[in-house]
Amino acid sequence: MKIILSELKKFLPELKVESTKLRDDLTMIGHFTNFFEEIENETVFDLDIKVNRGDCLGYYGLARDLSVFYNIDLKLPFSREVRPQDGVGFLPIEIKTDKVTRVMAIKLSGLKNSKSPKWLQDFLKYHGSKSINTIVDLTNYIMFLYGIPNHAFDTAKSTDNLIWEINSKFKEFTSLDGSKLTLNNEILMINNPNKALSLSFWGGESCSIDLTTTETIIELAIYDRTTVRQNSRQLKSVTEASVRLEKDLDPELIPQAFNHLINLILENCDGQITSQLFDHYPNKITPPQIEFDPQKPSLVSGIEIPVNFSIDCLTRLGCQSDIQHLTSDILITPPSIRKDISIEADLIEEVIRFWGYYKIPTNEPLDFKNLPDITPPEIYLIESLKDQLIDLGYDEILSWPLVTTPTNQKTVITTENSINSEAIYLRQSLIPSLTQQLDQYTRFKLPEPQFFEIGKVFSKEGNKYIEKNSLALYNVDQNKLISDLQQLKLEGKIINDNFFEIIIDNLPKPKKYIPQLIKNNAVELNSQIITLDANLTLDTKEDSIKLIEKYSKIIGSEFLWKLIITDIYQDSKNSQYKYTFQASYFNLDDKKAKNLHLKSFNLL
Repeated sequence: MKIILSELKKFLPELKVESTKLRDDLTMIGHFTNFFEEIENETVFDLDIKVNRGDCLGYYGLARDLSVFYNIDLKLPFSREVRPQDGVGFLPIEIKTDKVTRVMAIKLSGLKNSKSPKWLQDFLKYHGSKSINTIVDLTNYIMFLYGIPNHAFDTAKSTDNLIWEINSKFKEFTSLDGSKLTLNNEILMINNPNKALSLSFWGGESCSIDLTTTETIIELAIYDRTTVRQNSRQLKSVTEASVRLEKDLDPELIPQAFNHLINLILENCDGQITSQLFDHYPNKITPPQIEFDPQKPSLVSGIEIPVNFSIDCLTRLGCQSDIQHLTSDILITPPSIRKDISIEADLIEEVIRFWGYYKIPTNEPLDFKNLPDITPPEIYLIESLKDQLIDLGYDEILSWPLVTTPTNQKTVITTENSINSEAIYLRQSLIPSLTQQLDQYTRFKLPEPQFFEIGKVFSKEGNKYIEKNSLALYNVDQNKLISDLQQLKLEGKIINDNFFEIIIDNLPKPKKYIPQLIKNNAVELNSQIITLDANLTLDTKEDSIKLIEKYSKIIGSEFLWKLIITDIYQDSKNSQYKYTFQASYFNLDDKKAKNLHLKSFNLL
């Protein structure tokens, strides 16, 4: 995210700090600044914006934060409200999907498009964007200013009949830069009845604005962010617009940005408004009301933060409050632009960061207090079960909670924004994960596999989402599995001979459990297990455990998976004892495993 200091000062005329201090202060309030540089008498900052701060992907959101931090006024650029003249018609726009949060649109005619003025070209250059023409560049200028993408349609190419819809008939789309994308039936688009015009996050070549454009429809829109993100990933296309539209943006900010854009176009390209204002906003978003204890910032930070500062800070952020007493909880309503503020902890974080993290001392001892044990009893149960299972020789596995196939279609929970487009369901059982692990162990020829997993399983009952703790086991030896379950005092049905699963939330829980000190023996397998036999003849009978310890030490632990004695034969005629060893090696190919095996048992 690039920020030009002179442009930022249009929102903050009283901003007087040096560039170095501004860099440090931006970082201190959570907007990490990589660097700043002087370019043609302009100071340009390069920032990393936190994932959940979609409002700060524009100058306006950053200026709001800085106005609170420096306690200076925030100035909005003057923009006359868009007022169509009487007698102009309505735009024949259709919204055919509920994935549109809000759209504002209007038609402008009699425009004189041209090459952009130098200030606008420079602005885009500092932001790493190419200048196209005045109308297009102004739409990008407003996007960078407010963080809300927008489109301009040349009506000579698009017609007025714009349709917001989920694609159902178009197979291909050509973007503004000429890229040809193959479409599916999940893509949110703006079309006319006969032509694919635009994606939600990328304008199309078929309605592009050029120097001959005299009439355009300008629109600003916010969409269901999950849909935009999925579309962007499906089409393998990331744009400045998609980066913003997949965040939580503020539909209440659209009129300010819209008025600013329309006024700029009319000022720079002449023309007039020739339609009524179209404003589709079916479900107005209501910000949450949050109970806030003004004493909490001090308790959380460990330093004294005045209550009056907490209230003043949140007020300057744009929060509304119903203050009765400063010593009791206050009902706070955050501004619509701050989608990241939804719980009391978010309000506490705001107060502390504007008070200043640097004010929290790092060289003073903490006042330790004896606190009650708040560990949930199910944690003790889980730790106890893990220790017992490891003692019994089981490996622990950890698997993804996302799966490709539901166990029960009626109760499955489908995710809206999965990190894997194929695995979109929350697991309802751990057995499929254990089955996949068994397949991997089989490929690697792991001898006598036995493993377990403890994790969350999920289901939907009516409108309720349920999550429970589950334990699942696999043992290649069914008799040992039965014996182990009896030792663990677990009752239930064994599945497919060798699998077992039980919901452990309702099992008896220990009041306290001290975990055993268990050596971490986790390894990563990158090749199959190689198992080889070795026959040794000894003149005297030896202790089997000591023999295993001796040869385990000779082989070394780096590649030895398992070493056992499978047979002991007494040759009474020759007064000798013959021992058969079975050694399993991991992360070695056949040749290296055989060389290590022969050398270790002196069989060369």
